[in-house]
Amino acid sequence: MQDVVIASAARTPIGLYMGSLADLRSQDIAAISMKEAAARSGFDSSEFDACIYSEAKQSSFPANIGRHGWLLAGLAENPAGFTMNALCAGAIQTMISAFSKIVAGEYSAIMTGGIETNSQAQYYLVHPRYKFGPENYCFHDSKVDVEINAQPADIYGELSACTLADIVAANYGFSRSALDEYAAASKAKAAAAIKAGLWKEAIAPFKKKVKKVEVEINADDAAKAPGFEQLMELAAANPNGTASTGNVAPLADGSASIAMLSADRARALGAKPLARVLGFGVAAGNPRLLELATVKAIEKALKMAGKSLDNIDFIELHEPSAAYALAVMSKLGSAAQKVNIDGGTLGYGHAGAATGGALVVNMVQRFQNGQGQLGLVNVGALGGQSLTVILEKI
Repeated sequence: MQDVVIASAARTPIGLYMGSLADLRSQDIAAISMKEAAARSGFDSSEFDACIYSEAKQSSFPANIGRHGWLLAGLAENPAGFTMNALCAGAIQTMISAFSKIVAGEYSAIMTGGIETNSQAQYYLVHPRYKFGPENYCFHDSKVDVEINAQPADIYGELSACTLADIVAANYGFSRSALDEYAAASKAKAAAAIKAGLWKEAIAPFKKKVKKVEVEINADDAAKAPGFEQLMELAAANPNGTASTGNVAPLADGSASIAMLSADRARALGAKPLARVLGFGVAAGNPRLLELATVKAIEKALKMAGKSLDNIDFIELHEPSAAYALAVMSKLGSAAQKVNIDGGTLGYGHAGAATGGALVVNMVQRFQNGQGQLGLVNVGALGGQSLTVILEKI
């Protein structure tokens, strides 16, 4: 089977909701990381066959961000582009789709990734074109609706991030104190990593005007790291629940781009591969039991790669909530100590379809920093799906 390699990877800073990226459209944010990843690849952007991108909430109206963002970045006009949606796992799905196309010989150089701008997510009216009356005067919030409509509500209920976190916590008997203890640790690790500039080389810096002064945005928004006691003081989101704004991942904005090539095409273009995609796993199940799908996705990816958890050096696990993270980690045995050693989504923020891509970019950067040989990235998404990729340093 043809080896599939990563020739470059870049991401924007992760901007917390209404933070440093709040005034940028989705196409603006996507173009930043696309342009940087294309430049880092070492070959002309006209050599790409396609750009496959993902966006969960199409917030700035370019329905095909995979094409629109590419052109806005000033890259070659000839590569095709399309956009897919797998909610939080969108960027990982683009990588899996690219892997399959490369192995099949359909394409040999593909830009993949994801974008999300929660700060510019719209409010909207339902059916105003042909029916307008008292029953639909109110605005709907797309940030809320994308969560509760990720699965049929009449079958599974309206599963917001907080509601699902409460279900997981109840199923596993996690106390509020256990959740907040985990969340406080994740936030503290993320804040320390940002302060130390751990991901500096992974980030595509950009300039924008702030109060008529041009400034460079070159680091993740410094997430506050409240202590355990502060988190415990926050009110629960639901009556009798354990989920709060402190132990559920905060919304964020950002994009991440990963250039994937066949090994032969990389050699022909003179590109220097940074990592090899060894395998992937996709699993789905009851949306109320997402952690079980995640374990299956991890097992599938390990089997395809011919590896075990003992072989993996680092695990980057999307943390939609502390409850979910603890549930997954409870099933990983001793490998749990390899999860999110520099903090997770609870600290950095959850940038929707970009989250998995950002984790992959961070993993590649970790390899470049001389850390580890094998890495596993997993994103569980609302709707009961979970996607995993396993990367090997080259």
